[in-house]
Amino acid sequence: MKKKYIKIYMVIVLLFITLTTVAYAGEDKKVVLVVINETNYEDLYSMHTIQEFIDMGAIALMNNRTSTKENTYKAYATIGAGVRAEAASNATGSFNINNEIKSMYFRRTGIDIPKEGIINVDMPRLIRLNESGQYGAIPGALGESLHEQGMKTAVIGNSDTLDDFTRLGTMIAMDYKGYVDYGNIEKSTLTKDESYPFGFKNNYDKLIDVFKDTYNEAQLIVVDIGDIGRLERYKPNLSDEMYLEQKSKILKDMDNYIKNIRNNIDFKNTRMIIATPYPSSEDIKNGNNLTPVVFYGDRISQGVLTSNTTRRGGIIGNVDIAPSIADYLKTSAINMSGRPVQFIEKEHNMDFLMGLNDQVISTSKNRYPVLSTFAIFEILVSILALVIILIENKLNKKIILYYKNILLSTMAVPFGLLILPLFHVQNLFITYALLIGLTLLITYITKKISKNTLDSLLILSFITMFALLLDICTNANLMKTSLLGYDPIIGARYYGIGNEYMGVLIGSTLVFATAIIDRFKLNKRWTILIFAITILIIGFPKLGANVGGTMTAVGAFSFAILRLFNVKIKLKQLILIGAAIIAVVAFMAFIDIKVIKSQSHLAGAINQIIQGGPTMIFLIIKRKLEMNMRLIGITIWSKVLMSAILILATLFYRPVGTIRKLIHVYPNLYIGWAGIVMACVVALFVNDSGVVAAATGIIFLAMSMLYLIFSSVKENY
Repeated sequence: MKKKYIKIYMVIVLLFITLTTVAYAGEDKKVVLVVINETNYEDLYSMHTIQEFIDMGAIALMNNRTSTKENTYKAYATIGAGVRAEAASNATGSFNINNEIKSMYFRRTGIDIPKEGIINVDMPRLIRLNESGQYGAIPGALGESLHEQGMKTAVIGNSDTLDDFTRLGTMIAMDYKGYVDYGNIEKSTLTKDESYPFGFKNNYDKLIDVFKDTYNEAQLIVVDIGDIGRLERYKPNLSDEMYLEQKSKILKDMDNYIKNIRNNIDFKNTRMIIATPYPSSEDIKNGNNLTPVVFYGDRISQGVLTSNTTRRGGIIGNVDIAPSIADYLKTSAINMSGRPVQFIEKEHNMDFLMGLNDQVISTSKNRYPVLSTFAIFEILVSILALVIILIENKLNKKIILYYKNILLSTMAVPFGLLILPLFHVQNLFITYALLIGLTLLITYITKKISKNTLDSLLILSFITMFALLLDICTNANLMKTSLLGYDPIIGARYYGIGNEYMGVLIGSTLVFATAIIDRFKLNKRWTILIFAITILIIGFPKLGANVGGTMTAVGAFSFAILRLFNVKIKLKQLILIGAAIIAVVAFMAFIDIKVIKSQSHLAGAINQIIQGGPTMIFLIIKRKLEMNMRLIGITIWSKVLMSAILILATLFYRPVGTIRKLIHVYPNLYIGWAGIVMACVVALFVNDSGVVAAATGIIFLAMSMLYLIFSSVKENY
């Protein structure tokens, strides 16, 4: 009987051990991050092994924006921090630990480190750079996340040249101290070969031996393949033919090396990520700034990547790499602003991504010339309109009446830019021609169906407002590709409504909601409904998701409502408006974080404040003010804003009585104009590019006011 119980006990023990082993094996996950800097998809797809990864894995274009002006050092640091980070060549000194390096690090930090591993001896400088940076990044967040769970990290390879240490892989895998457990980043991983740039190349035999050793020990292995980086720095010394020959040879070497890495990986519990932190100078010159990223391995099928950072299939941010690794390895993503990637199954993923890349590059290239032309047109039209008004008595009245149609056309341009993507045009000349044609057609139809002076303003403001609200509610498909929308290469916004169209929407809504009262004598309560719907769509995390836009809309609309109901604006009312702004933003934050959990910009900002403390609030405000100050000096939109302010200020004094007459005839529309002024003021304080939002919003104020002044000429003619 005892033997029977002993057998049962032994079977239970063996079963427990087996299940525990299986469970442990399932949890013993690994990530191999292969970093190939300064390459594009054309380069990667020419490598047979990576071509297989692309065809069988999930791929995306990766935005490589960092804190302030981008460079390679910051790109690596951003991937490791999961936040747009600062870095410089003198803050990335990494070495395999020996007695001399150990003593140097202790002398600089007072921290004792292990006798083996890799350390960044410049951590104090790197930390200070980020403390004064735009986003408060914490270097080493990814490595720290793994170390807190008892996991190990490793780095293999470098991009050294004869006189320069370039060992940036450490920036990705290190912890807060700058420490990495395993690997080799020394010059011993290179071998002399006079036929290669600088006379040496990666010693791939040694690198594969290091990989085999570290793969068994570490949960995150960063493989930094530096031959392409060396080639790009040596490029000025090469003829075009020799550059292409060298590149082809290096890509073949890398292909064989990655094939060997693949053969030593168990993809049942491992994901491989291939990423390019920063584009080459040639790609930047051609506008091909979004870099490749490929996910392959455990539970990944053919498709494209997305994330809550971008909410766009086929585009992710560099800040998403670290949280994606942390999510797969079941560690914390604290102090990271990025979001884990998600996988969307899609056949012919490479063809889809190349089409998306062409569209993004086209929009980015055409954006500046078209918008600059529109802004200059806006300035010239408004200045000439003011001159005509001031010398009205010396001009033929018919010229004045015809000119008001040009004023109308300026209000038609934002709607034209919104629907322009429907024509799938990429050529700049055709874009100009089509936009001009659309603007003329919209203006002509508007004039044809107008029966009253206000009708043209009502029609243009309504179609602009309605089209924008409808587009936001249908995933902003037009706005994403509009030249007045947002550029994924700039990376300021990827979804919802951007600040350019936010200004247009608030301006057109205020004109429509107040002018319709003057035109049809409607009950003023209708404006509350219109304003409420607009605020909801701008602010709702799954729709507009624009926090600054929400604050701007609440401030401007609350001001307009109070004035429409004859409430004088004093300190008490301003406090009430401020409370309304806080209440609406708090409500949207609650919906975002607790109900739908969409993790929009608002949730990200609040999480940063929770993790970083009250200082993060001041950091965010400081960043917004600095951005606006910088934009005032460089963007054409600041000139639009300043010219509009000067013109409007002039009209209050000359011709005498002009504005007073408009206020008498259109008292409610005048309140709408005042609301736009309020919107401009709020936007400047709560938006990264408040100057842009204010400039696009003031279009509907300046041009509608000028149009009505010109229309009054008809009454005297």
